[in-house]
Amino acid sequence: MLRPQAGTVVIAAAGRTAGTLETTQVRLHGTAGWAPLGTISGQFPAAPGQRELLAVSVTAGIYDGVSLGAETVSVRVTVSSGQVEPILLGIDDGRLIPGAVYAGNDELNLGLGELSGKFVAMPPFALHDQDGHAFDNERVAGRDLIIAAFNTTCHETCPLYTALFFQLQRNLPGGVALVEVTTDPVTDTPVALNRYAQSIGAKWTFATASRGALETFWKPFAVDLASGDTHTSTLAVVDRHGYVRLVYRGVPKVGHDIPPALAETLSAKGLHELASGGDGWGSPDVLQALLTITGPQPPLSGSGGRAAAFSLAATDGTTISLGQLSGHALVINFWATYCPPCRAEMPMLQRVMKGQSGAELVLVDEGDTSANALDFLRSLGITQPSLLDTDLKVGHEYGAIALPTTVFVNADGTIAARQLGQLDERVLAARLSTLGH
Repeated sequence: MLRPQAGTVVIAAAGRTAGTLETTQVRLHGTAGWAPLGTISGQFPAAPGQRELLAVSVTAGIYDGVSLGAETVSVRVTVSSGQVEPILLGIDDGRLIPGAVYAGNDELNLGLGELSGKFVAMPPFALHDQDGHAFDNERVAGRDLIIAAFNTTCHETCPLYTALFFQLQRNLPGGVALVEVTTDPVTDTPVALNRYAQSIGAKWTFATASRGALETFWKPFAVDLASGDTHTSTLAVVDRHGYVRLVYRGVPKVGHDIPPALAETLSAKGLHELASGGDGWGSPDVLQALLTITGPQPPLSGSGGRAAAFSLAATDGTTISLGQLSGHALVINFWATYCPPCRAEMPMLQRVMKGQSGAELVLVDEGDTSANALDFLRSLGITQPSLLDTDLKVGHEYGAIALPTTVFVNADGTIAARQLGQLDERVLAARLSTLGH
């Protein structure tokens, strides 16, 4: 009789801070139900450190859940014959962090980055959906989110964001949820949101809450509560572990693919935005960005062309043009004060770039006032001035449709690569090593 093929599952633990785990059973869920792997206990380090706590032989196959004591997380675990499959558990205060189970080498590295604070976590939030059910951090743990600001009385950009959601819905990867969160707690009660969703045939989540809860939710994105057409148009991509990875601002391009029920609600200005193509980014861009978060990163795009000329005022009162920087390899980082990943990324950028002499760092703020940009830089201890792209024109020319975006430019003025989303220090180092000086 042939023995079933098996691989090895290694359980490791790390935390946002070092800690100790009491003796707790770990189980793995597969087609036959829950199977115990063993017990783990002991001290573990703060990420990016980790400690191996258990190694056990497991029948080869696909598993879909891990539990630590009474806490369970849905996660795909692939055990191959003769291979080692690492599983990282994120622990805080002796308990499993909601959603913080990472299976596989790539996921483990991502997890260590997230737990070590490389990415910015969504703050705790407590909203309600259109059916009156709780919509909070616990409910969304383990799912990637695309979140948009909207309200039901907006007749300009909000119908275009909702049209974008209809487009995204057709090609959305598994495990990704669409959520529109209101900026108007007075008008947009759960009943009103339910009525709105049914009137347009939308199947995703619409969320609301008290004024205070919504202010807390939108504060990281600098979105103020407002009704009608006056709110700030914002879309954010949040990964399945609760970390903000990308922020879009402005008006999406939806083309003619908009349901009649939405088109009929557009004001004259909204119709103009629809016809003009908004700010040029749309569902293909969001879906491509999502792939860099939900799966293996595709090759960096945008190489080969020449860097577009610009001349921008800076936060120190000077004016800088691309011509003044010619002959130097450049790392151009597009950022904004309303972008949480930008806040996490920038200190690393300054530290790494100061430690080398082969390329110059160019910071370009997208859409903020000089005073707001200065306050942001000072709060992070960033001493370098930033250019001010107040009308977003330069960012659009460089393909910075979402923030942060970093463009690597060779000394001869050609674009070597574009990085959409927060930079990993290793990716930055690799790009610097190949940048033409």
